[in-house]
Amino acid sequence: MDKKILVIGAAGFVGAPVAKQLLADGFAVRVLVRNADKARQLLGDKVEIVTGSFEDKATLEKALADVSGVNISVPWQSEFQVARDVSEILAKQGRKNVRISYISGTTALPENRGYAMIDQKLKAEDVLKNSGVEYTILRPSWFMDALALFVRDGRATVFGKQTQSYYFLSLADFARAVSKAHQTESAANKTFVLNGPKSMLMTDALQQYCDARHPGVKAASMPIWFGKILAMMMKSPPMKDFVQMMAYFEKSPKVSQPNGAESILGAPSMTMSDWLKN
Repeated sequence: MDKKILVIGAAGFVGAPVAKQLLADGFAVRVLVRNADKARQLLGDKVEIVTGSFEDKATLEKALADVSGVNISVPWQSEFQVARDVSEILAKQGRKNVRISYISGTTALPENRGYAMIDQKLKAEDVLKNSGVEYTILRPSWFMDALALFVRDGRATVFGKQTQSYYFLSLADFARAVSKAHQTESAANKTFVLNGPKSMLMTDALQQYCDARHPGVKAASMPIWFGKILAMMMKSPPMKDFVQMMAYFEKSPKVSQPNGAESILGAPSMTMSDWLKN
């Protein structure tokens, strides 16, 4: 395959499996990362590495040279800026057929405005849709792989009363969908909802994860206020952000409805049991 895809944030939680899947499917892959050594250890020798910040437009312009597609897998706080800058650079260069794939989220809906992460994702979606550059927006459900974040120091904790079920999706299935989006013309200028095979409550999914990876550990629920105090005592900004996210999901935000993604991108097939065996 002669297509070259730029993965922005390829050393991250989502970007790394996306870059690996693109390589496996025959794409040439360029990555924009801050740490070249980390990226090389994580992704191997087959990727082309551009070192620098995705917040710098000159670096972005350099990284975007001669690519056929772009995947944006950056922290949510930077998603709007990167989506705007990438689409503006490509539009000014007249390269409107360079496909941009972007990870949004299942609850990225106007009804859920007011939480910073969702506001950023909606702004990023809007800037892509109005850019005139080809895009594919993917709205995945919760990732199975994120369950590890709920386990710390031998304890498995879900903050808040999480009463809404989600179709947990493996990062492997998500990465395959991203790759397919860059192979399929019919994926252009569309938004796809990606769900895993089975709907589960967070506590049930976490307990299944613990039974397989941390035998004897029981999943427990703790109130949001306790999580906020814990984050303050730990002086941990990541913990603070995590608890704020769980406070948002405690409100059971509206989720995106399935819209036929499997007919174009393929159906996610990895069950929780399958994923835990890997």
